[in-house]
Amino acid sequence: MRLYATIAATMLLAGCGFGPAKGGAELQVTGPSEAVAAFVRQQGAQIPSRATTFPQPAGNGKASARVMLPPGAGVATTQSVVQQAATAGLAIAVVAHR
Repeated sequence: MRLYATIAATMLLAGCGFGPAKGGAELQVTGPSEAVAAFVRQQGAQIPSRATTFPQPAGNGKASARVMLPPGAGVATTQSVVQQAATAGLAIAVVAHR
């Protein structure tokens, strides 16, 4: 318990509170597990790399993952990610826009 209190106090003093995250759009891709894993690797290879979640099983051999775009990412960047997902045969949805 003492460890958790220390971690929480450190976060608050460092300015890392539990407030809402500030960032760009958050996109969710869904499709065959292998295609989602390859898409996540592709996003990590971008320069600059795009933050993603690990693929999560979605049943029936499918998986999903999220791509977090940086704040101020333009329309061209969003279109590029959507195009890459479509080329990989994945469904994509905007799940958060900040």
